[in-house]
Amino acid sequence: MKPTFQERQELRSQFANDVDRMVLCLQATAVTATDDEVVQAWAEYSDDNRAGWLTLPESDETLRQLLIKYLTITRTRLVWRVTGVEATDGTGDFIVPLPSELLEQLGWQIGEELALEQVEPGTVRLRRT
Repeated sequence: MKPTFQERQELRSQFANDVDRMVLCLQATAVTATDDEVVQAWAEYSDDNRAGWLTLPESDETLRQLLIKYLTITRTRLVWRVTGVEATDGTGDFIVPLPSELLEQLGWQIGEELALEQVEPGTVRLRRT
C-alpha cells in the first residue's frame, strides 16, 4: 500500500499514539523521521504483511529495526527541488511549477486547493485543504 498524502494524514490521526511512539523510538538513537515518513514506512511494512495497520511490537528495539529498514526503502524516493518565480502579470503572485511526477507522488490533482502554513520561522508547509 502506498497511501496518498491524505490517507497518511488520516492514518496519523487514527494512530496518533503509534506514530508518536515510532518517532520517539527513532529519536532515542538519533534517527530523525517525520510523522509522514514513519506513517509511510509502517503502512508499507503492514502491507507487506497483508494487513491494513499492524499493532506495533512491544520491543522498542524490534520496532526501531523495522522502521529503519522501511524508512530506508521509502527514503529512496527522489528529493524534489522547485524554483518559484514572480508572475509577470503584475498581480504579485508567486508561481511554483510542480512536476506532474511530484503531484502524483503527493497524491495531489489539478484543481485541488492548497494552503500555505507557517510551521516555524523560515519554514512553510504547502498542505492540501
